[in-house]
Amino acid sequence: MNVRPIGVLRSCFKEKFGTPRQPHLAPGASATLTLDAAHVPEQSLAGLDGFSHVWLLSWFHLNTNKKPLPKVHPPRLQGGKVGLFASRSPHRPNPIGLSLARLEKIDGATLHLSGIDLVDGTPILDVKPYIPESDGAPKASAGWTSEAPFTPMAVRFTERADSDAAAAEARLGLSGLKELLRDLLGQDIRNPRDRAQSKDGVDLGFFLHDFEARFSVEGRVATVLRLETGTEMHRNPRRRA
Repeated sequence: MNVRPIGVLRSCFKEKFGTPRQPHLAPGASATLTLDAAHVPEQSLAGLDGFSHVWLLSWFHLNTNKKPLPKVHPPRLQGGKVGLFASRSPHRPNPIGLSLARLEKIDGATLHLSGIDLVDGTPILDVKPYIPESDGAPKASAGWTSEAPFTPMAVRFTERADSDAAAAEARLGLSGLKELLRDLLGQDIRNPRDRAQSKDGVDLGFFLHDFEARFSVEGRVATVLRLETGTEMHRNPRRRA
């Protein structure tokens, strides 16, 4: 089989930590996808602008697992296991992702998207229009996820974080940054199986747009401490200070 990306996603998420586990959890997350002109002509997008949403088939290029396990630990199960194919885990025999994104507009060969759950640099294999009458299933069952719903945390901002967010919006020419941070941190982005990361009061951070969002958690309250620019992204998955 010959699989070739049609383009590379440019996302507001710069690393896996902090990237939402499902696209609907962060409607304010933005990205662009420009078609690779050498392989996919711009005319391929003709008619797509009439659709509000698109399916993105992606390649989980940051996966490091050598051999997928038959059972995985979805974060919302807090240590419980399910079979790999009963989950959306990125660690799969073929690391292919499926995301439903909102199509904001098309500018030439570039798709402007929101509601993204993919990290910057993700190769995109295909784009398909979302067709409600075909893709929606009103009476579908939700399996184990109906018994383990997301339990959102409260999110607060320090005065420093409020000021930093206002400055970032002005610098980047965007709005709704605090709402996006609330959406991201409200779902508790920490790994529940990582005891060091899950300790109360630990200073953590993740990269978003052009800054690093530093935060801590006490109980079920996440506090955005500050937004730092000029820091260097590293490989530590816990993003501790």
